[in-house]
Amino acid sequence: RVFALVGIVGTLLMLVLAKPYATLIAGAPKSVYTVYVLAPSLLFSCLACCYRGYFEGLMNMTPTAVSQTAEALFKLVFGIAFTRYAMAFLVREYQAYGTVFGVAASDEEQALSMIYPYTSAAAMLGVTLGALVSLVYIRVYYRLHRNRSLPHTSGAEGRKALLQFAFPIMVSCSVQSVFQFLDTATVQFSLNQVAPEALKTQYASGFAIPQEDLVTYVYGIFSTALDFKNLVPGITMALGVSAVPAICREYEQQNKESLSRLMNSVYRYTSILSCYGGLLIFVFAREILTLFYASSPDIVDNAESVVKYFGLSVPFYSLASTAVFCVQAVGKPEKSIAPYVLSGVIRMVLNVVLIRNTHYLLLGAVIAGAVGYVVLFVWNAYIAGRIAAVKFDMLNILLKPAVISILACFLVNFIDFSFLQEKSTLFNLLIQFAIISTAYYILCIFWKAMDLREIFSVLKSKKMA
Repeated sequence: RVFALVGIVGTLLMLVLAKPYATLIAGAPKSVYTVYVLAPSLLFSCLACCYRGYFEGLMNMTPTAVSQTAEALFKLVFGIAFTRYAMAFLVREYQAYGTVFGVAASDEEQALSMIYPYTSAAAMLGVTLGALVSLVYIRVYYRLHRNRSLPHTSGAEGRKALLQFAFPIMVSCSVQSVFQFLDTATVQFSLNQVAPEALKTQYASGFAIPQEDLVTYVYGIFSTALDFKNLVPGITMALGVSAVPAICREYEQQNKESLSRLMNSVYRYTSILSCYGGLLIFVFAREILTLFYASSPDIVDNAESVVKYFGLSVPFYSLASTAVFCVQAVGKPEKSIAPYVLSGVIRMVLNVVLIRNTHYLLLGAVIAGAVGYVVLFVWNAYIAGRIAAVKFDMLNILLKPAVISILACFLVNFIDFSFLQEKSTLFNLLIQFAIISTAYYILCIFWKAMDLREIFSVLKSKKMA
């Protein structure tokens, strides 16, 4: 009931405040449709978190890991698919009838101005659907696997116990959410401070984008890049979440040697997987964008550099999440509040300073995010290491995956992919993925950066199966 109430109130607040936010903060009144579409995801996420917490309390991390991974995948796949088909549908309508959803457009420039807010909302529909899929999965899992022998606790007692135990985590997550909102708001605010000519030259040269819609269009480019950046941390998060009960158990039992080995393994494999994901995004940014946005070459051209540099920053986001999970696993979630605050302030300040600099623009937001999450990772890793008395093997956690990524990147530059030109875009991309993936993981095994037996032992806990 508590989670449902929070979700309902939050959804209603988003719907009520959508127009003031879009007009006064984002400076893009037409983005109100995006907020409307996103609002139900808050309720779905709240309810899904309730079921995740239930199973985490039973030391079963499988539903959490699966539901979060499914949510991340659905956000990316359906967000891109809905955007693509919305754009194609509305462009065809304009070309055939000169209208957009039945409203006449005088020329192509006005038509695009009317279309882009709907395609942005279509992208956010993917986020909402991802949250709904996650909720449906974990609700079904609950019906099949809930523990019917647990003692019943009265509503008042249950709520009191829940709030007493969860309050530090609630504050920590609230601080994180607030600064994520402020991060987004400062990106939009800063874009509104940039001269329209600079934005048009960098991101809309040759495209008929009305000046009043320019900031909305450029932020849409940034949101497209975020979809790809968020996929990798969303997947690696499953590794960190799955390891929480094992870390908690070893910490409570004071098995220092085992705890040190376990925490180092979680960090190392998070780094290996995130460097691999970031490598694919960096090397194949244009090919991936072309695959999903073949009908919108402007998105491919303008988002490519942002996606590439987000690929380089992906490991920082993944490692920061893992570090936060480790702090929570050793029973000190309140210790993550200060790092969240500092990281958020750094991102906000750098957003304002760098985005308004015409040499950076959207790349300034990429740099701000990377610096903020490096601070978040380092501080939380220090907290977890100090509390658990663990020394981290930085050679294997950071240096080896980074060097292996660079070597794999150089190796791909020497491969002639001309034999793929006659094939489909998806086929070409899969073959290139397979080649670079093989090179990357051979280098990992050759340099002893990973041990398959070890990663399976990390993921295995008493009641995961």
